[in-house]
Amino acid sequence: MAILDRVFVTGATGFLGSHLIDSLTERGAGISALVRAEGGVADRKPHVRVVRGDLGHPFTIDDAATVFHLAAISHVGRSLEDPRGTFETNTAGTVTVLEAVRRSSSVEKLVFVSSAHVYGRPHYVPIDETHPLHAQEPYAASKVAAEAFVSAYSNAYGIPAAIGRLFNVYGPGQHSDFVIPSIIKQAVTQDTITLGNLTPTRDFTYVDDVINALLRLAEGGDGIYNIGSGVEVSIETLVTCVARILDKRVAVASNRAYQRSKDVEIDRMWADISRMTALGWHPRVRLIDGLRGTIKSDWQPD
Repeated sequence: MAILDRVFVTGATGFLGSHLIDSLTERGAGISALVRAEGGVADRKPHVRVVRGDLGHPFTIDDAATVFHLAAISHVGRSLEDPRGTFETNTAGTVTVLEAVRRSSSVEKLVFVSSAHVYGRPHYVPIDETHPLHAQEPYAASKVAAEAFVSAYSNAYGIPAAIGRLFNVYGPGQHSDFVIPSIIKQAVTQDTITLGNLTPTRDFTYVDDVINALLRLAEGGDGIYNIGSGVEVSIETLVTCVARILDKRVAVASNRAYQRSKDVEIDRMWADISRMTALGWHPRVRLIDGLRGTIKSDWQPD
């Protein structure tokens, strides 16, 4: 069985998971997904075999060769409000997945989605995979701990694993709590965009490129990899790009209520992606094109 012929996905109903399911479907993969009872993936994607359950309880992986573990609380603000819940989902939940993989006789590869937040405030940029880890908030801490468990299980039980540390992902269907859909929504519906701090920089990667990177990790990755565009962009520049696409003049206001504490804010996020590119993967979607595609999909339907 080829590594991507039969796959098991957690987080299939989320932003990233939905795009992954679509890509795997186009490849003709047999897909199983762990879905809570109230999840609607069976209604939206009837070709997916649903395994009812959640990360808080043991489950079984019957015949998948590759497991993509995407399920997580991925919003920093939510993690600050509920640190215990973030730990239980992101860290303890990852152990639940690892136990299912350990008991499975079919799994040949685990791909775990982590975050660039594990680096904290950078000592240098661009940030490579050897950069020290420094969790500045509960979300980052939960991912640092989850990575450690993935590495420990891989070492102790011989589970081949690849960890993708994602920088800022964006694209159609993302919740407006995240920065790019928030900016687009405000720019489309009003004349003033209200944000927090405009000076931080981020490394934005279009979701299709991220999905291709995860598939590449399944096929040939081993260890830890940054997944980003390799381009540093300020929030202010991002607003300018969106306004240009919309051909609209917008004012920008900075509201202290929207700003993260200086203790958790990361001023610069910029990925060194040379380890990923050595696998033959390269980001293909320029920021301006990805923004244009996102706006057309979510705000200018045909």
